[in-house]
Amino acid sequence: MGEPKSRYAGLVPHLMVDAAGRAVPVLPPAPRGDEALQGYHLRRDRERLDHLAHSYLGDASAFHRIADLNGAMLPDALSEAPEIAIPTRTKAR
Repeated sequence: MGEPKSRYAGLVPHLMVDAAGRAVPVLPPAPRGDEALQGYHLRRDRERLDHLAHSYLGDASAFHRIADLNGAMLPDALSEAPEIAIPTRTKAR
């Protein structure tokens, strides 16, 4: 979309018809990255994935990489996980 670092950058929207009959542009799901495991983080109370992404990856907006590595479609799915897999700082190629 608008951000060059977005995982949606370069994806082409498709037109879908909503319940009212209007054509609405919709993005396809973002591709999951190939992530290498750096290690595990033992979760503390009130830690969010954006906090962990900032700490381990140097970019709070990279929280989706942590969610992907842990098999979570949404970050909230990991809110009760006691242990979080952390990807390496740079993506695997």
